[in-house]
Amino acid sequence: MSTVVPILAAAWPELAGTRIEPVTEGMSGALVFRSGRTGYPDHYLKIAEPDAAAALQREIERTRWLGAQGLRVPTILRVETVEERLALLTQAVPGTAAAESELPPDSLAEVLARGMAALHRMPGACPFDESVAVRLARAARDVAFGSIDPAHFEPRNSDVAPETLLARLQLDPPVEDTVVVHGDATLTNLIIGADGSLGFVDCGHSGRGDRYLDLAVLAAEIEEYYSRETATRFIRAYGLDRWDAAKAWYFSDLYELF
Repeated sequence: MSTVVPILAAAWPELAGTRIEPVTEGMSGALVFRSGRTGYPDHYLKIAEPDAAAALQREIERTRWLGAQGLRVPTILRVETVEERLALLTQAVPGTAAAESELPPDSLAEVLARGMAALHRMPGACPFDESVAVRLARAARDVAFGSIDPAHFEPRNSDVAPETLLARLQLDPPVEDTVVVHGDATLTNLIIGADGSLGFVDCGHSGRGDRYLDLAVLAAEIEEYYSRETATRFIRAYGLDRWDAAKAWYFSDLYELF
């Protein structure tokens, strides 16, 4: 456990007397902890080392913006720099992660489709850029630094080097249909409320981007967790007249370098 945690537990009233336990999932480069006490909502604490502070700051800014637009995102309780580490404390979004939902697959697909469609219908005056050009530039830096591990690639790319995949993506980027995207729309980052509304966590890559940046990743996960039929139901409930398989393939490959 980070040496910063005891300092924050003593200084922040929201953490006093709570159980604090590490969470394995979370933003790369940050330590994530869950805290809570019986009868109260859980809190999440993220602590970023100096080299990851900029990424956590982006998450803070984008979460605040999405919350101001009326979306269900984590409530930011405290932000503070302690011992050169950026610390963020949020209140958990009420509900259950889609990955752990007990809804029947068809019902889950429709809840996810409605929520993603509502996000993508938001006005386009979003101040954050997650366009293909921005993502390719970020991927190029990561590839140059050697921080992309091809062991995590999907089976179809198991024999492809990160440099080769990047070059392929740079060669033929698609025409973009820009909306407000979550940017990391996995089943663990989408929270289903008791009323069927959709919440969003880990919003550090939200911004203006092509809708397939979300749809390709989420449809692939739905197919993997459930079935191709459930993924098709999601796509239809979202409201697409035609699924652009080539575009989905492109954004799935781009996500490999995420």
